[in-house]
Amino acid sequence: MDPARREEFLSALNDMFAFAEPWYEEHAHFAFHGWARDPNTWVVIAAWKSEEILERLRKEPEFQKHSVRMLECCTGPMIIEQFSGMKVDRSVFDLYPAGKSQVHLPTQSLGVEFV
Repeated sequence: MDPARREEFLSALNDMFAFAEPWYEEHAHFAFHGWARDPNTWVVIAAWKSEEILERLRKEPEFQKHSVRMLECCTGPMIIEQFSGMKVDRSVFDLYPAGKSQVHLPTQSLGVEFV
């Protein structure tokens, strides 16, 4: 996040929370939202109950609007790292291959990347 745009980022983040809270409460096994060691790095760790729900959430116009607002406050692309549970198949890595995201809206200058 660009430190000069911190307040703008936090405003978009609060709007996203207000919109997405019911989605998290009903459709996530767990979620963590907070700051990393770098005070300009925001972290979200979430485990969703199904990919279908996550796909529906990403298609919501309000989710897209807040996501783009947050991304516009960043100095680099949003980085998403996928994990596979010990007793789960590894299909998530096929669904979301490393590289530019095909499921997230980019801004004019920044995008979302899976690592």
